[in-house]
Amino acid sequence: MKLLRIWAVTIGAAALTTGCAHDGYYDRGYGSGYYANDYRGGNGYHGRHRYADRLPNPFRGRGADKLDPWLSETREGQQFVLDHYALGPDGEISDAEADSANVFFRRWADTDRDYRLTDAEIRTALVHTRNRYGLRRY
Repeated sequence: MKLLRIWAVTIGAAALTTGCAHDGYYDRGYGSGYYANDYRGGNGYHGRHRYADRLPNPFRGRGADKLDPWLSETREGQQFVLDHYALGPDGEISDAEADSANVFFRRWADTDRDYRLTDAEIRTALVHTRNRYGLRRY
């Protein structure tokens, strides 16, 4: 009986720990798939908007085309990738680094945690990136 109780407590603690540690971002919407799976836009990111100038994608390599357009085609997004991810010579980015950048930015930008990005969330995150994440340098 005592051994059964010890096993039950151990299994219960393990299940609780696993449930608390797993956030579901890779399962429920922020996977490595195409950005449209995670994007819910009013006018569409590729539509008409005025919140960021479109620039050519400066990144090369296997992950260059996998980056979300707000990371690869805006000055703020490009700076975000340059600041946080290891690039190879000539701006080469791997598949894994591109996936990581997409997932991190989507998680960070999704302020209401509904696993879907809106234009306002993307704009706000890009502004924070441009302003160096709210940090002041004196």
